[in-house]
Amino acid sequence: MSQKPTRIISTLFLFAGVLLLASAVFPIALSHLRFLLYPNPRLLDPTATSGRPATFVVNALGLASIDYTLATSWFENAPSSPSPPPSKVTHFSLSIPRLQMQDVTVEVNGTDLKQNAIHYPGTVLPGSYGNTVVFGHSSLPQLYRPGYPLTIFNPLPKAQVGDEVIVKYDGITYRYVIKKTQEVRPNQIEVLTQHYDRYQLTLITCVPLGTYWRRFVATAELVN
Repeated sequence: MSQKPTRIISTLFLFAGVLLLASAVFPIALSHLRFLLYPNPRLLDPTATSGRPATFVVNALGLASIDYTLATSWFENAPSSPSPPPSKVTHFSLSIPRLQMQDVTVEVNGTDLKQNAIHYPGTVLPGSYGNTVVFGHSSLPQLYRPGYPLTIFNPLPKAQVGDEVIVKYDGITYRYVIKKTQEVRPNQIEVLTQHYDRYQLTLITCVPLGTYWRRFVATAELVN
């Protein structure tokens, strides 16, 4: 009789372990299957009729087994990029109210995603013509902690067209609205193009959460 409670407890622990594993694996598998069944079309250059050439700031998003907590590792063999205008400001903040992302710290020209989200070097600063690119790390949903650098962009894949993005930079508040969201493969680098005929903000993290297979991209434009 004494062995029966032990078997019950062992079975419960086994069942709990299976559930925990399934909760981590199933969302990843489902996301990958959905992407395979409904792939995004190849991205087109929207400046084709603008009369101004687009400028690429990188060559590739990188597929090697490298340290993705370093922003410089996201883009292998990246060419030299023009530096943004000098600024005494080293950090700015970013909020997406609907996702309850409040005052996320972004380091200007940062590289270490273990510390905070980073403004990618060579892209323009908020409020300037061009594409302000911000990277944020993400991890498994079960590990999410608001404000924790390694999960700071976990909510981003839930972003929707029309969501408001508030950026506070150098004492000025900029309001952006998300115009497009998409998942792209690591070699689809058009999302990083600098379009100097608009004020654009691009937010990027890796998906499915907890992997580096693809990039989730939210593209926003300045409204005031």
